[in-house]
Amino acid sequence: MKGDDLASATLDELERIYRETSAPLAVPRGRFRGRHLAWLRTTGNPVWLGPALWLAFARIPFGVDFDRRRWFFLHHAARIGHFLPDIGPSRWRDTQTIRLHYHPSRLPGAVRTFLYDEVKPLTDFLCLGIGGIHAPRGRGEKFFFALERVG
Repeated sequence: MKGDDLASATLDELERIYRETSAPLAVPRGRFRGRHLAWLRTTGNPVWLGPALWLAFARIPFGVDFDRRRWFFLHHAARIGHFLPDIGPSRWRDTQTIRLHYHPSRLPGAVRTFLYDEVKPLTDFLCLGIGGIHAPRGRGEKFFFALERVG
């Protein structure tokens, strides 16, 4: 499977892949380029959140450096959100996943406690993730994204 396969998948297919991929989980190594795949329908969003997510993840190039445990935007040297990964049950789907927690980040307190993401490795070179906020199922999950290894 490649990133283009995920990009052409329907929302139902992305949901199935995320829930049903059951390979043993390990935090990936290396740097990955991100690709926005699909928006999820959720409730209870602050008015500013939709435009902010659209700009940050559908318009600006982004990625994840798992070795340095940081998100980046535009270029991998612009590391923004430090995270701690752990493996456990998904907050939003009935599956095991890698959960990304931002509490050790130097982001402003309100931002780092607000953010939460999940990543499901599909191969050594491709991950499927759900981007979102620290909120329960039906409110927190905002979009699917792919991560493709670049280094």
